[in-house]
Amino acid sequence: MAWMAKTDEPISQLATRIPKELHRRLKLHCVTHEIAVQDFVTQAIEEKLGRKTRLKKGPA
Repeated sequence: MAWMAKTDEPISQLATRIPKELHRRLKLHCVTHEIAVQDFVTQAIEEKLGRKTRLKKGPA
């Protein structure tokens, strides 16, 4: 089941550098679990910092 960040709030672009192997694992995880990298990263940051935005179910 995929989760998507609520889209009615303003968004910012985030650019960062991560190790190649971590990036490969991230992409593989997202493809396997049918979740966009953007949604995965948003959810991971919210879990680490404390959730402030509501998540809604996306198409599975």
